Amino acid sequence: MKSSMWRLPVLGLAAGAVLITACGQPERPAAPPETPAAATAAAEPAAVPADTAATTPAEGPVVAHDITGGYFPMEKLPAEFSELDHLSLATIDENAAPAPLNGFLRPKKSSAEDYTLVSPVLDGKRLTFTTKAVGGVQYAFTGAFEVLHNFPETPPDYETAVLSGTLTKMRDGKTVAETPVKYRYEAGG
Repeated sequence: MKSSMWRLPVLGLAAGAVLITACGQPERPAAPPETPAAATAAAEPAAVPADTAATTPAEGPVVAHDITGGYFPMEKLPAEFSELDHLSLATIDENAAPAPLNGFLRPKKSSAEDYTLVSPVLDGKRLTFTTKAVGGVQYAFTGAFEVLHNFPETPPDYETAVLSGTLTKMRDGKTVAETPVKYRYEAGG
């Protein structure tokens, strides 16, 4: 999947952004050849709401903000959720190209299987997802970002709750526990 410069404003980057190449030297991306129609379109940029996702039909939803990173509970979770360490979200792929929202819930036990998110949805600031079942157990989350911007560029303070909502645990499709949760952000995750 190739990324074009025309997608950069959707991600909140300026069209004239400076890129750092693998050898560490700044490089200005080449602008595509301009046609009279393109010049007119450039004079009137399309408005992209800062807190909404854009949709590219062939590729699925592309999130307007880079929320890639780890989300750790701000308080100890109840015993029913004690196996969980953190939530990992990504809006880029392994090559740092824009990608549909994806992620997983990571268990504390390193040998345990991650709970991969199934069709996560970020609608404005509202985030919802369910996970694949592992050993008959799966999770669901419904909540909202309290703070939303390009976190890898400008990480929020360590003690700031950026995401809050309700985490639900299900066993064999039946709800067995629910808890309110507030997450803080850490780069990586």
